[in-house]
Amino acid sequence: MASWLGSLRVRITVLATVAVAAALVVASVVLVWAVERTGVGQVRDAARGEVDRVAEALMAGEPLTRPDEATFGGSSVLVLVQDETGEVLDTVPSGGSGSRLHQIPGLQGLADVGTTSRGDVEHLSDEAHDRREDRVVDTRIHHAGGDLVVASRSVDGPDGTRTVVAVSPLAEVAQSVDAVIRALTISAPLLLLFVAATTWLAVDRSLRPVEQIRRQADAISHSTLSDRLPEPTSARELHQLTATLNEMLGRLEAGARRQQEFIADASHELRTPLAAMRAELEVALAHADTAEWQPVARRLLADQRRLEQLTTDLLTLARLEDAGIRLDAEPVDLAPIVAVELDALTTVELETDMRPVQVQGSAADLARLVRNLVDNAARYADRRIAVVLCDEAGHAVLRVDDDGPGVPEADRERVFERFTRLDGSRTRAGGGVGIGLALVRRVAEAHGGSVTIGDAPLGGARFEVRIPTG
Repeated sequence: MASWLGSLRVRITVLATVAVAAALVVASVVLVWAVERTGVGQVRDAARGEVDRVAEALMAGEPLTRPDEATFGGSSVLVLVQDETGEVLDTVPSGGSGSRLHQIPGLQGLADVGTTSRGDVEHLSDEAHDRREDRVVDTRIHHAGGDLVVASRSVDGPDGTRTVVAVSPLAEVAQSVDAVIRALTISAPLLLLFVAATTWLAVDRSLRPVEQIRRQADAISHSTLSDRLPEPTSARELHQLTATLNEMLGRLEAGARRQQEFIADASHELRTPLAAMRAELEVALAHADTAEWQPVARRLLADQRRLEQLTTDLLTLARLEDAGIRLDAEPVDLAPIVAVELDALTTVELETDMRPVQVQGSAADLARLVRNLVDNAARYADRRIAVVLCDEAGHAVLRVDDDGPGVPEADRERVFERFTRLDGSRTRAGGGVGIGLALVRRVAEAHGGSVTIGDAPLGGARFEVRIPTG
């Protein structure tokens, strides 16, 4: 039940039905009020009109004539003519008897006018205010036989002062209001049922593509990242959502592919020094009596150091592979780091121009960046390297120039890819394994910076690293 109530179909259907129900309640109240107000207004106009007509006839001395059972605005009107003492002199429709009160629906229960005490008639006329003024005044009276509208006007005629009182029941208005209420009582639930069914079907139709997307997404796994979600064209919002999700799947697929390639490349690179170490040991063991174990140990130690360095670089590269990685930032002075790495160079001539520059980042990763950059320059330089460290426009700039063969312009992006070696004839001992520059770029990007390759004034390649100082 909780799962069913938590369904989007149910919640939207209930919400739409409740909203329509609230609107129907308000609209029904307004409609009933408007029908009643309109009906009462018509009855008032009819009563006031009859009072004016009879009053004008009295002032002109004309006979009071009107068709029997006349109807104005859907309601019968009875007009009483009284003298100054309140005596009923005439009624319209004619007949002279107050019994015509009984012929008008809703007036049953009133005493016969003219046949009993005139107090009942005075009661009717007294309910209208300011009856002695020369204008029509009306009021609504709540009577046991039904609500009434009473209008009155006093006029001076040839026969003296006369008071015209018009009495009109509201029974037909009440019947009209009751009919509207009965119609609303029947139609409102049917309308709500129709709204609920329509909303349910519309939401169900709208959610069908979502269910298809959900099933397809549930079928996608690590081995099927090449699959994509269906992109419905019927709904722009769903199309945009699935397009975004497909782009995300594309990024995940690319990341998984890079990871697989990284593992394969790393395995291949690690296998070579391990195989060399194993061969060295097997040869030494095969000639155990004549083998010189100290040279063997030195060669194995060199291979072990190279293997250790390769493993460290691979782990660092794997950690930085995600471009969005956040490093533990701390103030780092680059000048001492660069100086330490340059002190280890003994095979080339060195020119330096270094100034204190401080950045926020990881000292260990920045030292690895400088070490790989300097080692790369020393590996391909003929005999000279120039290193510049300065602060330019809020960036720490490290330039490393060499006088070697340089990097062809077409290959200046490719050299930053993992395990890339431009000269296939180079041995791994002389040319490296091809992850140093990839590591340089990843460290620079992790610190919000960049690395580019250009032409050096010395004739070789210029590697320039820019890292924000803020």
